[in-house]
Amino acid sequence: MLIVLQLNSIFQMNNYWYKIQIFFIILLCLHTHSSCNSSTEKNSKNNAQEMQNASPEFNINDTIEPGNIYEHILINNDYLNSFAIYLPRYYSTKTSWPIVFFFDSGGNGSLPIKKYKTIADSLGFILVGSNASKNGQDFRESQQIWYLLKNACLNNFKINKNAIVLCGFSGGARVSCSLAEIDKSVLSVIANSAGAQQLNQKLSNNSLFIGLSGKGDMNRAEMLNIDYFLEATTLPHYYIEFKGKHEWAPLNIFKKALQLTLFHAFRQSIIDTSPEIVSDFITEQLNDIKQLELDNNLVEAYNQLVILNNGVKDLSTLSFPSPDSLAQTDEYIAQKNKLMRINLMETEIQKELTQIIQTPDNFKAWKEKIELLKKEAKKNNDLGAMNQRLLGYASLLSYSLSNRYLQSRNYQAAKTMIDCYEVADPENAEVYFFKAIVNSTENKPVEAIENIKKSLKLNLTDKNRILKQPEFTTLKGLKAFDEVERQLNP
Repeated sequence: MLIVLQLNSIFQMNNYWYKIQIFFIILLCLHTHSSCNSSTEKNSKNNAQEMQNASPEFNINDTIEPGNIYEHILINNDYLNSFAIYLPRYYSTKTSWPIVFFFDSGGNGSLPIKKYKTIADSLGFILVGSNASKNGQDFRESQQIWYLLKNACLNNFKINKNAIVLCGFSGGARVSCSLAEIDKSVLSVIANSAGAQQLNQKLSNNSLFIGLSGKGDMNRAEMLNIDYFLEATTLPHYYIEFKGKHEWAPLNIFKKALQLTLFHAFRQSIIDTSPEIVSDFITEQLNDIKQLELDNNLVEAYNQLVILNNGVKDLSTLSFPSPDSLAQTDEYIAQKNKLMRINLMETEIQKELTQIIQTPDNFKAWKEKIELLKKEAKKNNDLGAMNQRLLGYASLLSYSLSNRYLQSRNYQAAKTMIDCYEVADPENAEVYFFKAIVNSTENKPVEAIENIKKSLKLNLTDKNRILKQPEFTTLKGLKAFDEVERQLNP
C-alpha cells in the first residue's frame, strides 16, 4: 500500500520494528510474573494437553436461568475457583452458542458481564468471567484456571466448541493471548489494553486478533506497535481505538469487536450467517466514518474503512469506498506521520523510564523525569496527552516492580521501588498498601497502620487483602489495627 511504503521510508521501519519487539519483550517480562525462559514455556506446553483432557465435575446448588447475572458460581464447591456467568435471554439447549470468556486483571468476573450483557442478548453470546484469574499469577496457574473453567462450562452448557472467544483487560489480555497460544480451539482473542509479541506465530491461522485501546491508555503505544507489526503478517486482525484511558472498552466498541468475531465465524461456516447483524454493522460503520471525516480525523476514518471492507468481505454485495483513496491524500499522510512520530517518541521515553528505574541509586533521576512529564502533561495538545499516558506507564512500571520484589520478599529493593511508585502516582491506594507491608517487616507498626488507613481512604480495591496479608500478622492485637479490622468486618 502506498502509505505504508512512504512511512517505511520515513522511519526506517525494519530497524525500528526490531527495536520495538526487543523492548516490548522486556516489558512483558517486567509486567507479568511468568518466566521468560524457554524451559518454563516448554513445560507449560507439555502440561497443556494433560489439563485439556481433564473434564472436572461441575457442582452448583442453584439453577442458572437465562437473562440473569450470577456473580459467584463455584466449580467443585471451591470458593477459590469461581466465575460469573450470563446466559442470553433466549438461551436454550436446542442450539449451540458462541461464548466469551473474560479475564479481568483484578479478578472481577462480573464487571465486564454487567457492562456488556445487552450485547449478549442482541448477538447471541454466553458471557463467562473468571473470578480466579488475576494479575500476579504464573502461567501454570493461569492454565489450570482456564482448563477447569472451560471444561466446566463445556460440560454443563450448550456451547459451540468452535466459537470460543477469549477477552481480557490489561494483564488479563496478556493471559488471553497466552492461553490462545496453547489452546488452538480459540476462535478469537479480544485484547483490551495489552497484548503480546509475535502473535502471528502464537495464534492459529484460523484465529482472529482484535486489539482495543483508549486514546489515553498508558499501553496505547504497545497496542499501536502490535497493530503495525501485524500489518506485515497474514494473521487476521483489527485495532479499534476509543475515547478513554486504561479501562474496559465502551459498549459500542465491544459490540463492534464481537460483530467482527461473528463475521470471522460466518466466513468459516462455524455459525450461520445473520444478514440482520451484517446490515446493522454496515449502517453503524458508515455513520461512524461520516462523522470522523467531518471531524477531519482521517487516520481513524481510514481505520474504520478498513474494518468495514475487511469485516463484511464475502458477506455483503454492497460496495464501499476504498481506504486506499483516502490513504493517498496529503492530509491523511500528514496526520499519519504525526501519529507515528508521537508513537515513536512515546516508545523511546518508555524505554528511558524502564532504564532509569532499573538503574541502582537513580531515584533522583527518576524523580526529575517524572516532574518533567507532569509539567509537559499540562499542555492541551497531542504532546500533553502523550505525557499523560507516560505518567500512567510510569505508574504501571513502578507498581509491577514493587509488586515483584514484595512477592519475592526482597523488602529492601521493594522499598526503593515503592518510593518511585509514590513519585509517579501519589494518589494511588496501592502505594500505601505496599508501604504498609514494608513498614510491618521493619517493625514499624504505627507507620504501617497509618499507611493502611491511607490506602483505605484512597479506595483500595479488594480491601480484604488487609486481613489476609501475611506481613500484617505482627499488627494483630494492636488497638489501632483492631479498629481497621472492625471497619472491614462490621
